[in-house]
Amino acid sequence: MLDGDAVVGYIVGNFDESASDDFLRAALWRINVAAEAQGSGVGKFAVHALADEARKRGFSRITVVWESGQEGPEEFFKAVGFTVIGETPYGENLGALDL
Repeated sequence: MLDGDAVVGYIVGNFDESASDDFLRAALWRINVAAEAQGSGVGKFAVHALADEARKRGFSRITVVWESGQEGPEEFFKAVGFTVIGETPYGENLGALDL
């Protein structure tokens, strides 16, 4: 995402109907928003764009994995609609956003 000529954010997702694990079929892998753009809706826009693409491809949800902690992204993911649906074998949160 650009603000003029400056990159203020990006998102990386993956769509794989044949993934062996359901939570890997439509997944948000990475999101990054520049510090000066945080809180301005850039991240929310990016997640919604990924969700729209997943919906167009026939998926009914997207997933994301994150670690808990004060400095982590948990509040952001919850604010844009993800809910915790489980835990990975490594103790990370597994979240889903129903489309």
